[in-house]
Amino acid sequence: MQNIEVLICTIDNGIANVMHNILPPMENVSYLVSWQQTPEYAPTDITALTVRKDVRVVCMKGRGLAANRNHALSHAKGDLLIIADDDVHYQKTYFESIAKASLTYPDADILLFQVLDAEGQFIKNYSQTTYLYQDRPKFSYISSLEIVLKNKNGHLPAFDTRFGLGAEYLSCGEEEVFIHQAYQNGANIRYVPEVIAQTRRGTTGSRFKTDVKVRRSKGAVLCVFHGYWSAVLRCLKFSFQFSFSEQFRFFKDMYDGIQYIRKSNK
Repeated sequence: MQNIEVLICTIDNGIANVMHNILPPMENVSYLVSWQQTPEYAPTDITALTVRKDVRVVCMKGRGLAANRNHALSHAKGDLLIIADDDVHYQKTYFESIAKASLTYPDADILLFQVLDAEGQFIKNYSQTTYLYQDRPKFSYISSLEIVLKNKNGHLPAFDTRFGLGAEYLSCGEEEVFIHQAYQNGANIRYVPEVIAQTRRGTTGSRFKTDVKVRRSKGAVLCVFHGYWSAVLRCLKFSFQFSFSEQFRFFKDMYDGIQYIRKSNK
């Protein structure tokens, strides 16, 4: 059986959550905790993690989830790498589903799965049939906790540190950009309709109306995917879904994200 390694990214005292969420030791499953520490960090006793042979903790300074993901990937040793955070719950059956899917689709470099919310409901409307990334349903998007990577396949880009929680201007979208760039690099990416994680968090899309960074991120992601003019037109069309009083503000925020990517690419 291939070795599964869960790459858990956490920051400061969030590492305390890890101790409550990882499972008892099991064969062929290990955990890598990438622990970001900021100047505000208060010392935490992590003995419960360090005494376990199936857990490694690697530290880095600073903030930014995309940078933390890259740090975790640079230290990963498993054959199958699960992208995780410190508030995610797993079950033995989830790992079994991942191992089975890897054997069923040996050509896949990246596998995408399903995630449940705290109530045990799907976090979004998933397809119940498998498909390749290039054949994905219209308007579908990727969540980080759905991603499993086959290690050392040569097609994996770095996570773009302009995106993601803790980034200066854009608060999300790093996983969508990562998958898009991996596909451009030649990665074979397949969705499998099996559950592999449960989280207490809501989806990023639910914060679109209340979080300016989420709106900027949408424009920025579209710019990476489609280029400047296509992104502008898509954001304009998208803004028409909202009330007249919201349309200009929402479009401007998305356009600011487009401009951010355009300028930083120069």
